[in-house]
Amino acid sequence: MTSAERKANNEGAFRRANEKLERSAKEIVPAGDDSLVPFLCECPRRECTQVVLLTLAEYEQVRAASVRGLAARGHEDLSIERVVAENERFLTTEKFGEAGEVHAEGDPR
Repeated sequence: MTSAERKANNEGAFRRANEKLERSAKEIVPAGDDSLVPFLCECPRRECTQVVLLTLAEYEQVRAASVRGLAARGHEDLSIERVVAENERFLTTEKFGEAGEVHAEGDPR
């Protein structure tokens, strides 16, 4: 397994966990509510346990493309992804090359 594949697979594991968090949050956060919901940083760092706060609408925007993910500020890995959006709470990243292919294949949606 290449470094890009390993990083994309690691990010995919956190993305799957975040999908479960989203489903649970939808049960308690009313539609259109701008409450911040805790999600896990999807960076490729194995040791990362950073929590990132997003609204459900923001999370849906991140998930609009299968090669996108979310990361805590400063957790991007420019060797496999580019930053496509950011705010004071999180970054939206987009995987490219081999990492993008692996990331898209593992998209749970």
